Amino acid sequence: MRIIIALGFVLSVLFGAVSSADAQTKLRLLSSWNKTNWPAYAAVDYYQKYVHEMSKGAIQITIFADDVVPPFQQLQPVSSGVFDMLFTHGVYHAGAKGIALVLDAIDHDPDKRRASGVWEFVSRYYQRHHNLRAVAIPAASNHGYHVFLREPLSPAGDWAGRKIRGTQSYHGVIRALGGSPVVLPPGEIYTALEKGVVEGAAWPAAGMLSMKHYEVAKFRVRPTFGTSNEPILINIAKWGTLTPAEQQVLLDAGLRLEREMPALGDAILKNEDVELAKLGVKDLQLSPEKAELVKKVWSESLWELAKQCCGDGAPELREIALKAGMTK
Repeated sequence: MRIIIALGFVLSVLFGAVSSADAQTKLRLLSSWNKTNWPAYAAVDYYQKYVHEMSKGAIQITIFADDVVPPFQQLQPVSSGVFDMLFTHGVYHAGAKGIALVLDAIDHDPDKRRASGVWEFVSRYYQRHHNLRAVAIPAASNHGYHVFLREPLSPAGDWAGRKIRGTQSYHGVIRALGGSPVVLPPGEIYTALEKGVVEGAAWPAAGMLSMKHYEVAKFRVRPTFGTSNEPILINIAKWGTLTPAEQQVLLDAGLRLEREMPALGDAILKNEDVELAKLGVKDLQLSPEKAELVKKVWSESLWELAKQCCGDGAPELREIALKAGMTK
């Protein structure tokens, strides 16, 4: 009798474990960055942990990074359902109606974005064009972008005549101070700087340390400009298979990430600042006039890029943001 009871207990435990595993919802997320670029990757790492915590382990997100699918080619596999979710930047698919790129010119306060309609407009735009919807649109920090250089600024206080790496969103800023933009994937920046193919790079404010860019570029230009926004999107068909409770977990984790990530990102940048100073990286200050020019050009060029890529949505989104006082 004792043997039968014991066997029954073991079977019940095993059956329960199998049932629990079967009941677990598993999501495959494609990320445009890997842990090597920690400041960019950090948001999705936190999101994965928040979802696991808030679902009590019932929702499991597995992250596949840019070594599986290159960052500029990730939109289609998620849109078609090969992967369930996408963590990226809008400029990586600017040529395919990547309207999220212009969020870098809009106030990143998450509550204002939601109350104004900015967040919902972007989510619906991706649903209409890409079969995706947003679950989170976090800013990586309160400090968006900068340019780092192999050599100091010119006597005129600019980078005139130099080739500067930058995706499309940076082109206005690069040209504003006399540079020529060169588009390169993140993984090629180090070698391009080392060989002199480019003489600087536009990049998020944090990341020189984890990407080891400090080995081939010793100068950072300040002040920073804009904010870096990294939307987390989900395939709408996959979204429809989730229960309302599961959907709510993904959304609640997204809002938590949006509210907490800027401060978390600032801490990453602060620690990086200390380490880079030890490694001999020096900060170069733009004049107030040039700093103001960079801010102005950044906003104007992003809205122009958004208009070019997304003329069926960018003007309306800009009106929403202007009405809320969230962009220039």
